[in-house]
Amino acid sequence: MMSNPINQTTDRAPIAASDDSPSGQKAQSQPMRSRTVALVACLSLILLSGFFHGVLDGRWQPQTDLQKIGDQLQDLPTTCGQWDRISESQLDPQAQQILQCYGSLVHEYRNRSTDQRVTVAVMFGPRGPIAVHTPEVCYSSQGTEPAGERVAEIVDNDRPNDRLWRVQFRQTTEEQPHLEVWYGWSDGTQWYAAEYPRVWMTDRLYKIQVAGPPPEMGQEPGVQDFLRSFLPELDAHALASSESQ
Repeated sequence: MMSNPINQTTDRAPIAASDDSPSGQKAQSQPMRSRTVALVACLSLILLSGFFHGVLDGRWQPQTDLQKIGDQLQDLPTTCGQWDRISESQLDPQAQQILQCYGSLVHEYRNRSTDQRVTVAVMFGPRGPIAVHTPEVCYSSQGTEPAGERVAEIVDNDRPNDRLWRVQFRQTTEEQPHLEVWYGWSDGTQWYAAEYPRVWMTDRLYKIQVAGPPPEMGQEPGVQDFLRSFLPELDAHALASSESQ
């Protein structure tokens, strides 16, 4: 008898036939095309983000001698109405680095009649850093907190377009406020209690911040009285030169 032939098997996998048809080539190119689109989209977002950040910081604006404009802050008189300058200093190096100021001052004034004292800081620099640094951020890191919501106030009825934020602070362990701060920004024209100064269409900003004791009930704030005398001098000696350049 003849035995049946033994069926032999192999471990080799069948070789897939290549698909050279147009539909096969299209399917193979889809993953590559998707990756290219994703890469282009990512690069576009990175470039757009950098451009937008540059616009906010004034990087793409025509540059004048901003340092020279900032130096005009040092020309302010030592006396403003009833207020005499009794000390002067500068921002600390860390604040200078954060704010990138072209010019700044920190002065203390005393009222000859009431003996009240206030501290004024004026900064001139690129819009981005100058716009985002507010007293609510600064003082909250020093054991104090706002004693209420900030309010936009007219500095002087003779200058109704000038408005600054007014906010009081208290120690975190106390109920009553111990400090009052008025602050705002200018593009070289008037002063604004602005919500979003960082998006202004200017490459430079002034910021003013004046701190002093809160007024007694029924009394006028000493900070406001100081600002009535100080802002005209600041406008004449600093802002006027900025606006003309």
